[in-house]
Amino acid sequence: MNFRTALLAFSLATAATACGEDAPAPEKKVEAKPEKKAEAKPEKKADAEGVIRLEASDMMKFNADRIEVEGTKVKLELKHTGKMDKKAMGHNFVLLKPGTDPAVWSGKAIAAAATDYVPAGDAEMIAATKLIGGGESDTIEFEVPGPGEYPFLCSFPGHVAMMKGVLVVK
Repeated sequence: MNFRTALLAFSLATAATACGEDAPAPEKKVEAKPEKKAEAKPEKKADAEGVIRLEASDMMKFNADRIEVEGTKVKLELKHTGKMDKKAMGHNFVLLKPGTDPAVWSGKAIAAAATDYVPAGDAEMIAATKLIGGGESDTIEFEVPGPGEYPFLCSFPGHVAMMKGVLVVK
């Protein structure tokens, strides 16, 4: 390399360093965005009249995914707060025995269209409301075997993914 080439290389290196090309880039502060937590649904308890008032909407949601009761006798009112007909957005409340998998059980319910998606005489089911549409309600009274956690769900096809919870008997 001759003197001229060396001088040109040195000049280019000096200019690049002066412009900051070899200098490390300043660190960028990245602030972690807070995780969005799913809205916690309030737990339900019986009102002054001793009735659990559960609501279901056109958005495929119950207004509670945990219900607590004292004692084994339960009175539950399910109200459909939406406007859609039960053929399109029907809801019910089905209470299952402890240990029953709601997703697996709902697979059986799909085959029971003739009985509004509630298999007649199913051994894993304790109680169920009728299937209701927008603006309708149904009230049932039932008895559970004893203290424990009982899964509940809406058995309308496809609803179990978003419409399920647990009834806690103390």
